[in-house]
Amino acid sequence: MNGLEKITQRITDDAREKAAELEAQAKAQAAEIVAGYQERADAILAEERAKAEAAAAQITQRAEAAGALEGRKWVLGAKQQLVEDTFTLALDKLCALPKEEYTALLTKLLVRAGERCGEVIMNQADRAQVGKAAVTAANEAIPGGRLTLSEETRDIKGGFILKSGLVELNCALETLVEQEKEAMSVSVANHLFPQV
Repeated sequence: MNGLEKITQRITDDAREKAAELEAQAKAQAAEIVAGYQERADAILAEERAKAEAAAAQITQRAEAAGALEGRKWVLGAKQQLVEDTFTLALDKLCALPKEEYTALLTKLLVRAGERCGEVIMNQADRAQVGKAAVTAANEAIPGGRLTLSEETRDIKGGFILKSGLVELNCALETLVEQEKEAMSVSVANHLFPQV
């Protein structure tokens, strides 16, 4: 090898050595960059996972609360229906009282109405079965009583309408039960569903 070839060889060897050094530095830098991005990606993934878990927990909590609320609404609705059914049953039982008891009830209601005269309007069945007896008993119990049994009938379940001139006093049993329902619903509910 002559001098020029040795110089060229040395330059080539130095260049290769330098290239290998630069390649090693580049690989080291690339590894650092990749490691840095991997750390950031892991941090972002962990953060997003935490957010997703928190959101899932919140959705689950809301769903449970909504379910519990719906359950309470359903129970309340069922209780209200039972209270309503209780008053409906009470009305049915009043209308189905034996003739003597029903006549006594109508007589008591006529006396309590506080009118000495007027027309007593009933449904068709009550008028035929107990009307005359109730009006007669009420007239005997009211000093100066001059109530009359009307020929007119109304579509009511039971009880009567007391008509005096243009004024009508509604003593239909469904009306009276409805009025009592407003006053007694809480008491009936407490009786049906005692607090433990």
